[in-house]
Amino acid sequence: MVPAMSRSRSPNYPQIGLKEALQRVASVYKRDYQAPLTRDLAAERLGYSGLNGKSLAVLAALGKFGLLEGRGEETRVTDLAVRILAFSPGSPERRAALAEAAGRPELFAELDQRFARGQASDGAIRSWLMTRGFIPPAAEAAVRAYRETKQLLEAEGEAGTPAPLAQLAAAEAEPAGTAAKTPVKAEAATRRAVFGLAEGEVVITAPVFLSAESVNDLQDYLDVFMKRARREAGLPS
Repeated sequence: MVPAMSRSRSPNYPQIGLKEALQRVASVYKRDYQAPLTRDLAAERLGYSGLNGKSLAVLAALGKFGLLEGRGEETRVTDLAVRILAFSPGSPERRAALAEAAGRPELFAELDQRFARGQASDGAIRSWLMTRGFIPPAAEAAVRAYRETKQLLEAEGEAGTPAPLAQLAAAEAEPAGTAAKTPVKAEAATRRAVFGLAEGEVVITAPVFLSAESVNDLQDYLDVFMKRARREAGLPS
């Protein structure tokens, strides 16, 4: 039996989807990396004047996705968030980290299990949430955040995410014996390092796995780059 709940409150859930949550946590990481911050300062990094209803809801959502962590009045960007931000979209490492973040909210994990990873209408999910104590506006917001999260995983090609219903229907309608399409060759996994400077960002994108020879070649190139940068900045070599 579902326990009785207040008509004015709903169970906890992320009030934003994972895509927006990543945009929010990126603004914190860009300024402070993984340094511990007060919740007040973290709210300012998120674009708010301080702690209020909206900023607290976003901070809570980032915590539910595992993008922020901390105790009391202190918080910091998590290693999981950095794994998502560091790797290029579509890379295996980023997809795995995204899948982990998407499954962190208890409600989303429960919806995945009950509705075959989201393969149900919004109305069906919304109705079920209302039977679990959600008031209608909260149920609507929860469905929206859940759908936006699933769409991000789908766009990134996260393994195990069901194909859109339209694609499934098209596959079922395809005549038997149709020749299989030539698979697209996967691109090499890459990592992306972003360094925030006063003049702007310095971005380095490189394959995740480099041979010893390639590492030496890259070091030589970076040495030349830094010599030129120091010369242009008026610093001794």
